[in-house]
Amino acid sequence: MSSLVRARRTTVLTAFFRALESSKPSRERLFTDPFAKVFLPPSLKMWAFLSVYPFFKWAVPRYINYFWPGAHSAIVARTRLIDVMTIRAIQDHGVNQVMILGSGFDTRAHRLQLRERVQFVEMDRPVTLEYKQQLLDKVRNKPLVHVDYVSMDFSYQQPQDCISNLMRADHYKTLFIWEGAVNNFTATMGRIMFDYFKGFPSGTRIIFTYVIKEMMEDPSRFHGAASIIRLLKKVKEPWNMGLDPAYLPHFLAEYNMELLYDEGAEDFRRMYFGEKALQMRGYEFYRVAMAVVK
Repeated sequence: MSSLVRARRTTVLTAFFRALESSKPSRERLFTDPFAKVFLPPSLKMWAFLSVYPFFKWAVPRYINYFWPGAHSAIVARTRLIDVMTIRAIQDHGVNQVMILGSGFDTRAHRLQLRERVQFVEMDRPVTLEYKQQLLDKVRNKPLVHVDYVSMDFSYQQPQDCISNLMRADHYKTLFIWEGAVNNFTATMGRIMFDYFKGFPSGTRIIFTYVIKEMMEDPSRFHGAASIIRLLKKVKEPWNMGLDPAYLPHFLAEYNMELLYDEGAEDFRRMYFGEKALQMRGYEFYRVAMAVVK
C-alpha cells in the first residue's frame, strides 16, 4: 500500500514541502526536517533530491505554485511559526505535554530537539500511524524520543473515547496542535473538539489552522483559491467550512477560551521571508490561531 493511500495526499505534500525547505543551505532555510524524505513516494523523493541544484531549486517551487498558488511558501512559513509557538509554550509557559491531532507525518517530536522533558502524543487513523512508525523505525541516528500514538478517526470517533484520561492528569500542562485542521473541521467536529479542549485545566493551549469563511463562500475573491478548491475536491480532501476571524474570539469564549494569536499567511510569510514575501501571492485566506483555556 502506497504512502498516498496510508495518509492523506495533502499530508504527503506537506512532508514534500518540508523536504524541499530542508534541502536549502542552512543560511536560507526556515527549519530542518531530516525525516521528511522518508515519507515521500519515489517520484517526490527524486524532486526533493534534484531541488539542491540551481535550476530545480527555482523550477520545482514554481511548478507547485502553478497548480497550488501560494501553498508552498505559506505552509513552510506556517510550519516555522508553529515550531516557534510550540517551543515558546514549552519554555515560557511550562507546557510538558504536546498532543498533535491528525498528526499525519508531523515530526516535531523528533526534530525540535528540546532540552525540556516533554511528553508527545500523536493522534491519527490507525493505518497512518502504523505506516509512520514503520518508516521512522528505518531512520538511522534518530533522536530517542518516546511518542505515544493514539488511534483516532475524526470522521466518526470522539476524542474522549480514544484519549486516555491519564493524559489529563494534574501534572500535565498541555498544548494541542491541530495543524491542517480544515480537512476535518466541520461545524460538528469543531464544536466536539473545542468542547473537549475546555475540559482541560486552565492554561491549556491550542494551536489550530483554518480558512476564512469569505473564501469558502466566494473563492473568486482570492488569488488561486478556486484552483486549490478544485484540486482538493479531485483528491477527495475538500475543505469543509471556514470561520470568520472577527467572530473567532466569540466562538472561543463559548468554550471558556481566550484568543492569543490569529494571523494569515500574508502576515507569517512576511515575518519569515521578509521582503521576498512581497512577491508571494495566494493562500492569504489561510490562518493560524492560538487560544488558551481560561
